[in-house]
Amino acid sequence: MPKETANHKLKKPLYSDNADIAVINENFDAIDELLTPSVYAATAPDSAAVKGKLLVVLGWLANRIKAITGQNSWQASPPVSLTECSNHISNGTHQNATINSNGFMSYSDKQKLDNATSDHSASRLMMRDANGRAKVKTPSGDYDIANKTYVDSNFVKKNADTTMTAKLTAYSNTSYTTKQVRNIVLWTSGSTPPATSYGDIVIKTF
Repeated sequence: MPKETANHKLKKPLYSDNADIAVINENFDAIDELLTPSVYAATAPDSAAVKGKLLVVLGWLANRIKAITGQNSWQASPPVSLTECSNHISNGTHQNATINSNGFMSYSDKQKLDNATSDHSASRLMMRDANGRAKVKTPSGDYDIANKTYVDSNFVKKNADTTMTAKLTAYSNTSYTTKQVRNIVLWTSGSTPPATSYGDIVIKTF
């Protein structure tokens, strides 16, 4: 009865056995199968795994490749190569993000974010302060943002007595053919109303 190898059970004829071509061919077929295994990456090696059959070791290696690349299978290409990682770490070379593609932030864009302020500083990104406010300079163009100082100085304040200093002109509508604003006339004394024009409103106060 021939002996067998420890790991793969290949037959080892005794010295007293006659040479048997069938046994030799069986060993060759087993070796051929062992050298062309199917690789499965389902099993991770434990910390003490130092030896195993070729099929098992290849499975361990495939499992680790999958873990390193983060892909669903060990055959899949990683999204970023080790060379690209090395270049980025060593040289700082990388693709910046654009409007159409993902990437890293450029140095100039990082500076813009770092320099953001709630103050009215030129060429700086606007950032709200702790109260949700941000400042702007006095406007000079039609589409500039108006600050509170400008509005208070140039327009009627809420709940504040204001004297109109500019000419007031209204557009005509379906009732009036000429531009006009109705006057409010106060009738303070006498039995005869004060003189008025078409469209005036008279308020009797005595």
